Amino acid sequence: MIRIAIGLCLGLLLAACGTLPGPRSFTLSPSDIERQIEADLGATFELFRGLDVRRPEVALMPVSERLQLTWTVRVPDGPTSAPLGVAVALAGKPVLNAAASGINLTQVTLEDVRVTGMPMLFSFGLAQLGERKGASLPDLPLISLPPEQMTRRQVAYSATGVAVTFTGLRVDLTPK
Repeated sequence: MIRIAIGLCLGLLLAACGTLPGPRSFTLSPSDIERQIEADLGATFELFRGLDVRRPEVALMPVSERLQLTWTVRVPDGPTSAPLGVAVALAGKPVLNAAASGINLTQVTLEDVRVTGMPMLFSFGLAQLGERKGASLPDLPLISLPPEQMTRRQVAYSATGVAVTFTGLRVDLTPK
């Protein structure tokens, strides 16, 4: 009887040691994704000095497993008294990149292009952009995965999957 109890205790102890602490996934909210894009593209945004470049607005589309990104760029002094602005909306399916260190958008489509603050006479050429709605675009790198999420309690994790949920982008993890 004592052997059985000792064997059971050792088995439970080994099982407890084999279980790693912490959740096996994390969720990036739309605002987390927006901040990460801004951090990843910070140097690129510097190229547009003098323009009002907004970080993209992220919309979740969990039913279709897609994300929509809307970028807005404004020129403070447009050709009219109103500032000139362009908003471009793209949508795509998020997947892990080949190194599993970031997320790419695949099956990217141009969802919308809006031009504001320009008289109709000058916006003729820009209206053709709106006609390209639904056009397929190449895959785009979206974000790099936050390093603080990939190491927890001195255990390194690697990403194994990505899913769009109603609360954000869930990244599934497995220990390395």
